[in-house]
Amino acid sequence: MQTVPIDPFDAPLLRNIHQITLPTPFPVGPVHAYLMRGEPLTLIDVGPQTPSALAALQAGLAREGVALRDIQRVLITHAHVDHYGLVGAVVAASGAEVWAHPLAQPLIEGWPSDQAAYDQFWLALLLAAGVPAGLAQRTASLYRRMQQLIGHAPVARLLNEGAVISLAGADWQVLHCPGHADSLICLYQADDRLLLSNDHLLAHISSNALVGPPPAGEQERRRPLVDYWASLCRIYDMEIALVIPGHGDAVADVRSLINSRFRFYERRLARLSEALRRGPQSVWQLVEAIFRRLDETDTYLAVSEVLGHLDVLENKGLVRVQTDAEGIWRYSLR
Repeated sequence: MQTVPIDPFDAPLLRNIHQITLPTPFPVGPVHAYLMRGEPLTLIDVGPQTPSALAALQAGLAREGVALRDIQRVLITHAHVDHYGLVGAVVAASGAEVWAHPLAQPLIEGWPSDQAAYDQFWLALLLAAGVPAGLAQRTASLYRRMQQLIGHAPVARLLNEGAVISLAGADWQVLHCPGHADSLICLYQADDRLLLSNDHLLAHISSNALVGPPPAGEQERRRPLVDYWASLCRIYDMEIALVIPGHGDAVADVRSLINSRFRFYERRLARLSEALRRGPQSVWQLVEAIFRRLDETDTYLAVSEVLGHLDVLENKGLVRVQTDAEGIWRYSLR
């Protein structure tokens, strides 16, 4: 079984943290769950609801002398399918409590009103972005089909910014780091300078700041890349020796990685600004200028990526957006 790497330092705490890698059907590849020794025995994230992920989770736990029934607490870092899909199966087998950020609760519990909001949001957003109607319909339907990869369970405790929880025999601070997901939390252990980052910071890919519907009680969608940029700045200013991620390898040189992300964003902002010099553009026109050979799975990710960068430009006062007679957003330089 793959374990958390301890290079460049040997922190005794890491001996109580066991990485279990689970397959996913998504382009991002395998996802990591973490078994945290101590009381209560805790599993951080659980993978998608697929037979192969469940088998890998059971096998990984067995290698540590643990069964699903032994899990006492499940901590969900954010409400994306590859991180919480198996939560219902794990809770059914163990009776474990589920802890998560308040914004993750509707999805983890499967609130019907929230499901309907997501279903309607995807299609409306894609059409306003200028995606052709047929492709927009097919892409939006992917969300409905994805529900088969998700089980649900009640959330016993809501984890807000600044909460302190005991994991693996140490105290960890909850950091709300929206961007990749509104509900995303990281966990920071100050003594050993460890950050359980899940998808907030990954070594091998730039975390997509996914656009989603307004959280319950809010009227407007959030600006995920604007939020993500601020969350990265927050992490940059912290003392972190090792980032333990949700996908891929651990990260030791955190600030260099964050700087590389900022350079990537600045290049993309410059490229979009250059495209807008040709005149008003829809989100989809800008997507087609940047990405090639998109399939239905990629379409929403690409729209989120471009829209997020446009949000940043708009936030800086560099672009404006107007809705045309067909209901499509048209962006132009100020």
